[in-house]
Amino acid sequence: MGSRGTSQTSAKRISKAIFQTMVEKAGDGIFVYQGSRFFYVNPAFEKMLGYSAGELEGMSWHDVVHPDSLEMVEQRYAHRLRGDDVPSRYEVAFVTRRSQSRIISLSPSVILLGGEPATLNIARDITERRQMEEYLTSYNEFLKGLIENSSDAIIASDLMGNALIFNKAAEEITGYSAAEMLSRKINIDDFMGRGERRRILSLLDQGTQEKPYRLVAEETTLYVKGGALIPISLSASYVYQAGRPIAGISIFRDLRPFQEVQERLKASEEKYRILVENAKDGIFVYQDHFFKYTNPRFRELMGYTSEELSSMGFRDLVRPELAELIESRYDKRIRGDAVPEEYEIALRSKDGTWRAFEISPSIIRFEKRPATQNIIRDITQRRMQQKALRASETKYRATVEHTGTAIMLLEENRIVSLVNRQFERLTGFSREEIEGKVPFTKIVHPDDRERMVGYHRARREGKKGIPSEYEFRVVDKSGRVRDAFLTIGLIPGTRQSIVSIMDITEKKSMERELEQARKMAALGEMSAHVAHEVRNPLQKIKTGMELLRNSRPLEERQMKILQGVTSGIDTLEKFVTQILEWTRSGKANFKSYSISNIIEGLLFNRADQCADQGVEVRTSFDSEHDRIMVDGTQIRQLIENLIDNALDAMPEGGMLTVSTSLAPGRVFKGRNHEFVSDAMEIRVADNGCGMEEHDMQQIFQPFITRKARGTGLGLALVRKIVDMHHGEVAVSSSPGKGSCFVVFVPVDQPAVENPVAGSGEDLQ
Repeated sequence: MGSRGTSQTSAKRISKAIFQTMVEKAGDGIFVYQGSRFFYVNPAFEKMLGYSAGELEGMSWHDVVHPDSLEMVEQRYAHRLRGDDVPSRYEVAFVTRRSQSRIISLSPSVILLGGEPATLNIARDITERRQMEEYLTSYNEFLKGLIENSSDAIIASDLMGNALIFNKAAEEITGYSAAEMLSRKINIDDFMGRGERRRILSLLDQGTQEKPYRLVAEETTLYVKGGALIPISLSASYVYQAGRPIAGISIFRDLRPFQEVQERLKASEEKYRILVENAKDGIFVYQDHFFKYTNPRFRELMGYTSEELSSMGFRDLVRPELAELIESRYDKRIRGDAVPEEYEIALRSKDGTWRAFEISPSIIRFEKRPATQNIIRDITQRRMQQKALRASETKYRATVEHTGTAIMLLEENRIVSLVNRQFERLTGFSREEIEGKVPFTKIVHPDDRERMVGYHRARREGKKGIPSEYEFRVVDKSGRVRDAFLTIGLIPGTRQSIVSIMDITEKKSMERELEQARKMAALGEMSAHVAHEVRNPLQKIKTGMELLRNSRPLEERQMKILQGVTSGIDTLEKFVTQILEWTRSGKANFKSYSISNIIEGLLFNRADQCADQGVEVRTSFDSEHDRIMVDGTQIRQLIENLIDNALDAMPEGGMLTVSTSLAPGRVFKGRNHEFVSDAMEIRVADNGCGMEEHDMQQIFQPFITRKARGTGLGLALVRKIVDMHHGEVAVSSSPGKGSCFVVFVPVDQPAVENPVAGSGEDLQ
């Protein structure tokens, strides 16, 4: 009887030692709460909160529970002690010693301690898991928003042509609803051109999972609902699984309204759902390279019975090449050598399945001999989630980074949190300069900011009628202004906006130039018609006046009247001549001329006028670079108009300066070409009345003048002659200080047909 009692006592001591050590070494926090303080805490709970056991045993819920969870914790503690029905597991926000918030899952149960009720609590830190769940949920919503708000049609289909994804843009372009497509009533073949889908699939079949074939920006056609055939730009690729294609992704855009502009966003993303399961911990005792004790969870994970495991060791569950390493770690730990306190390991269950674990071993005494107690946590699902997340991020970044449209992600506070490579190219700002640092208004023209900030605010207030597509002006890092077209939408369930921006500067410029050309053509046609109609009557009037003057002697008063009429006729005739010159064909007859001879001849003809007005003339010519290939008649007209303009600006006298010099290696940028040539610089300056800034912006337009008797064609003709010579003209002016016109003419004309070189006849 005594022997039996001794055996029972020994067993109890062993059991107590085992479970006491299990509690002390457990990966989960364990604590006892009684009254209004922590009665006991294990090392794992100390580690969770950063307090020592001595510190925690003097604390209450108020000291470590976040204010948002405090009332709930106290109420459930009180209800549990009274025996009320409360949840067996719930989540609590704790505050660590470092003031960090941690989410901990509590599993409390009522015990008696010293005759008084208390709660025994199992605490598991689920902060990282909760953060990952929230991140994955947010990321899925982001991908969904990216697809639904894409301005491109995105379709995913299986290999039989049944639609799996059919976004809003696809509905708008094809006329088919997503419900029609996803119900499989309509096949992809139904709206593609005959044999077109088969051709595309045959191209995609040339690729493999390692080296997939991607169809990019292929122009093809599509039948929309109703039978109309429209042009589209199509990009397509396979989605692979286990080396085989399982689906096709198609991204296309309607080319009807956008054929003259750059390609818009090509983006596609598959929807991913990652299932996260709560993992329970396995516990086992390892001694002499055998499993001496295993708990039910470990046996469940491995699929073996307790008897089977008792004759097995790590060598039977790990990969053969790792068996020696794992077993040697056990020996070193028993000897007290330095080995990892925690590490990851892959174990094979009875059914051959490999699972990943985190293992935390510690030395204990088991059956009076050293052994290791191991707490093992299944992290297989977490590894799968991480792998899926990396794959999803890789696909997302590949799609966004390689699209031809600038993309940015906007936060509620207007800060840009994400941009792609095309955004960097468009704005000149790097990711490091933009992401998380500046509001989107940094790249918006000041005149557009208020409007776009208003849209941003109204969109988050849920107001209706806020445009999702509109034009605005981008200001890049160097201050250059560009026209842009924006597509924007809120990501469902968030306060973030996904934005795509397309550069339409060239398109807008071409539209403006075309409109201006149309206006000028109409104006020129009308002006030429008027000039021709006026010239013939003027000639008849002028002839009549000459006959009248010579027919008989006239009195002084009559002679002054006739001279006034003749002067008016000359002015009208000059005006008509300028109109005809302005509307004349731009073909030039190039020869070699001395530019100084042309200028000196013009100034000689204006000598009397300069003297009468009190204008001093100064000239400066580059004698070493004086000859140039020009149309002599046209260049003489150009300089004459500039001199006349300067003299008109100095009716009370002043200084007229005319100079020439060589500008080597100047870059000339035409409408459709660019070339480099040495240039003749012709400068005409005065110190007369000058011009206001708003006047300078339109001085080269026809029929616009500030002069009381001006025609408004002089400077317009200057611009036309400069263009005929592939040159450039610039002007600077200040009110009351004068103006300076600078003309640059290429010394060697580009692509001149049959130029006449050599000794051209100089104009005097």
